[in-house]
Amino acid sequence: MEQRVLKENELVMISDELGDIPEARRRLGLYYRDTRYLSILELTINGHKPRHLASSCRQNAVCDIQLANPTIKARDGTPILARTVGIERSRFLKDGLHERITLYNYNAFPAQLDLSLFLGSDFLDIFEVRGFVRGKRGTISEPVVTDSYVTFRYSGLDGIERATKIVFDTSPSTVETEARSQLRGLRPSTFLPESTDVISTAMIRPPSAKMTWNLTLEPRKPLSLTFHVLAVEGPSEIEVVPFEQGLSGSCKSFESWCNDCSKIETHNELFNRLLRRSLLDLRLLLQQTPEGPVPDAGVPWFSCVFGPQSLITSLQTLMLNPQIAVDTLRHLARHQGTKIDPSRDEEPGKIVHEMRRGELARAGEIPHSAYYGSVDATPLFLILFAETMKWLDDDELYGEILPAAKMALDWITQYGDIEGDGYLEYLTRSTGGVGQQGWRDSRGVVFYPDGTPVPSPIALAEVQGYAYRAMQEMAKLLDRKGASELAQSLTQRASVLKENFNRDFWLEEQRYFAQALDSQKRPVRNIASSIGHCLFCDIIHEDKARYVITRLSSSEMASGWGIRTLSSRAPRYNPMSYRHGSVWPHDNSLIVAGMKRYGYHWEAEEITSQIFDASAFFAYNRLPELFGGFHRNREAYSIPAEYPASCSPQAYAAGSAFLLFQSLLGLQVDAAAKRIYLSPRLPDWLQSASVQHLRIGKKTLKLHFDRRPYDEETRFEISDNEAGVEVIIPPL
Repeated sequence: MEQRVLKENELVMISDELGDIPEARRRLGLYYRDTRYLSILELTINGHKPRHLASSCRQNAVCDIQLANPTIKARDGTPILARTVGIERSRFLKDGLHERITLYNYNAFPAQLDLSLFLGSDFLDIFEVRGFVRGKRGTISEPVVTDSYVTFRYSGLDGIERATKIVFDTSPSTVETEARSQLRGLRPSTFLPESTDVISTAMIRPPSAKMTWNLTLEPRKPLSLTFHVLAVEGPSEIEVVPFEQGLSGSCKSFESWCNDCSKIETHNELFNRLLRRSLLDLRLLLQQTPEGPVPDAGVPWFSCVFGPQSLITSLQTLMLNPQIAVDTLRHLARHQGTKIDPSRDEEPGKIVHEMRRGELARAGEIPHSAYYGSVDATPLFLILFAETMKWLDDDELYGEILPAAKMALDWITQYGDIEGDGYLEYLTRSTGGVGQQGWRDSRGVVFYPDGTPVPSPIALAEVQGYAYRAMQEMAKLLDRKGASELAQSLTQRASVLKENFNRDFWLEEQRYFAQALDSQKRPVRNIASSIGHCLFCDIIHEDKARYVITRLSSSEMASGWGIRTLSSRAPRYNPMSYRHGSVWPHDNSLIVAGMKRYGYHWEAEEITSQIFDASAFFAYNRLPELFGGFHRNREAYSIPAEYPASCSPQAYAAGSAFLLFQSLLGLQVDAAAKRIYLSPRLPDWLQSASVQHLRIGKKTLKLHFDRRPYDEETRFEISDNEAGVEVIIPPL
């Protein structure tokens, strides 16, 4: 099913390609703070659904939908042939959904038509939409109808009154309401469903209203109707802005944010489209917080601040806009763990995993108002802090985040190392928490070769890489800032971790690293892509890195559309699964950065090329959260298969394009020393590229790159060097 997505701050609209939300469609709806305020929105003309011509949310700020009538009869019985009445739906989000419906009559006679909107609100929490069934719900009131609006109300068990208010600029001719609310299949869940679970969810037939306008369309004269759907939480009131004013403001907001970012242009228009799409998707996913805009994880299931994904997205986009990282660091530092609370998997210094604002979280039925069940968010926070300081060298930011960073370092030693062996492990204590606490957080992703799940505590390989890089980078930062004693301690701990990792995780007979160590410190012998994150973190010894990179680049792992999460030779390999052989763009971006870090330029180019090729087959050139890991059959002109339940747009999928591009340039920054490091190698499909307004510290510079076809070398030049940086070319 094609879907059309708009998002602005905490408001999300997901419809089908007609612009409708048909009843009982699982993911579609108008959501605000994890609650579905509109579960039905259907437009009909004389009782019939219009025919789809075209629809697009390409610019993310506005959705435009072109429809036409089927063959119908007017109120006076006159036949109206198909495609003689055009219907345009234009919508945007700003404190609510605002939509203008414009009708064009291309007949030579007036057309008497009835335009109807059928709307309903079930007020389901996002976890209920995903399949979680509660034993009890709040109360949905009967619809309230006046000449200019219809209101649906819900009294939640969290004590909050929620309302969906539909306001009309032109009063409808008739309004019919239905007050019944019906639950089907009520059976309390024993666990929180995953976003990919196929569950027969309890369906609610919500209170609904049908508004009808009796219209007479004059020939060649457009007629417009405008309505607004306001999601109201608590006693607050929302002012309806004029449609043209709100639409203009929405478009300008996107344009302004894009202008604040680095400007990247290449000679390849398809690659430019990928970068532009990723830029717009990042803006769409931003959520306003008191600390500034922070990227939500993805639509529809994770429209919330999600620690690990927000951190990785910020890392990926430092060259695009380091302010994303600054605001993310500030927000996550504010919500850092302060106490031991097993119900939330919270511990002092731990970085939050997920924060929800829906009824289930606020009523305490799930622990996600602030849930800390993530083993990787805390070291990723430290990596991002150190990397952001490399780009900005901001003393004020350093002083602001340093206390949180020290608490995070203490967490790694005191709480993250559950068994006291120097490794970071995870163990879920919350009854409503996440069982698997790495980036691959689905049930059953860590298993023995016979398929048996590995019991906790588990030490994931990539998490040891994160911990190593966190300590190494923090040691360098602290040493530069004068905290030499702590820096030396971190360097020693990191060195021991690296030696132990290369000893305990290495599978000599397979020339690869184990996916994890189990509670008995036995290696879990799966060939997984996450080892590539260890390249990104520089924890792998040089003599072992070549084996890892060779295997990741082979057809066993690289599908032709990118690297799979699991070897195609693994017993549980399934290219159609969520995490047992699918391709994740963010996973590939970190692996490519790691390949480049170790000097494997050709391999980095090849995997980047595979992801770039895949992007051309997705709508708007948008990289989804994940897609199928099927082998690319060039003779049959195969195409990549998008995973049906993936989030799209999704934050670290959008961020992947920028980290891949940065890796092609071999760009690293040291703002304090006023240096940048470059080892550019453009692939044959990218003959030239430029980066303008690249922010380093408080200044900017411009870079230009050209690939010489006769020797395949990439030349570069630097200009507009306000930052006054020196360029260092590392030895090959």
